[in-house]
Amino acid sequence: MSTFKSPEVLVNRSSKYLFNKLGDLNNLRAILPKEIEEFQSTETSCSFKMKGLPKLIFEISEKFEYSKITYKAIDSQVPLLLTCHIKENENNCQAQLEINAELNIMMKMMVEKPLNNFLDILSRKIQAI
Repeated sequence: MSTFKSPEVLVNRSSKYLFNKLGDLNNLRAILPKEIEEFQSTETSCSFKMKGLPKLIFEISEKFEYSKITYKAIDSQVPLLLTCHIKENENNCQAQLEINAELNIMMKMMVEKPLNNFLDILSRKIQAI
């Protein structure tokens, strides 16, 4: 299992607010890069396409109130989890994103930079929510 982590960011919102916002996948479009195509969503699942990659379909697989949300890629060639860790910090919170994927060494070398860039974009957009 390969793990990729975003920087931890300070969000000027409560952990409850961020958890509820990210817990509804209809809101996920707001934090995805502008290059995303074919975005479709419901409250518990979403799908989108990124240039050069097959369509990704995510659904919520795990929720721990106000502290963690995990999205699981469905029907993906590579088993993939995207997790948002949330920590309460007085009147705001801190968030960190993590991708866990089953990648061989060659695949890891190919996707490491794009995945880290993707996580950086998501974390900056979460910070601005």
